[in-house]
Amino acid sequence: MNIYKQRVTQVYKCTYAGLLLAILCFCAFFATACATLSPVFETPTVKVTSFTPLPSQNLTPSFEIGIRVVNPNTVKLNLRGMSYKLFLNDYEVLDGVANALPVVPAYGEAEIKLTATVGLVEGMRFVSDMLQSSHTEVTYRLQANLDVGALIPIIRIEKAGSYAP
Repeated sequence: MNIYKQRVTQVYKCTYAGLLLAILCFCAFFATACATLSPVFETPTVKVTSFTPLPSQNLTPSFEIGIRVVNPNTVKLNLRGMSYKLFLNDYEVLDGVANALPVVPAYGEAEIKLTATVGLVEGMRFVSDMLQSSHTEVTYRLQANLDVGALIPIIRIEKAGSYAP
């Protein structure tokens, strides 16, 4: 009977060691497989193509902004949502969100029409600052967050520059 116990103990140890080895191999395989699934991802570019004032029912002016999203990747971008802000001379003048967005094909582009509202207080501060100072240039900064869901996190895009009005 003693030999039987020794044999069972040996088989149990071998089975336990084999199971542990199999689990470690699976974890290593899973980690490397996930790393190969996420290809090199280039940040899409966003360009403003149009800016049109919309008729307003209240004191808050709103605008339609045309944006072109260019996708330099091998996978399409199924945009679930987008938020954006426009700063002029560091004043947050426009902001908005959108959720009915087109799919941007791989190595392609899509035109998006967004509606943005002016922050009344910030807009008045910007105009007041422009009237009181001798700014010859207006600096701008566009921040956009693209939500594509799935395995890709939110894509943050920021464009900055200046122009002379």
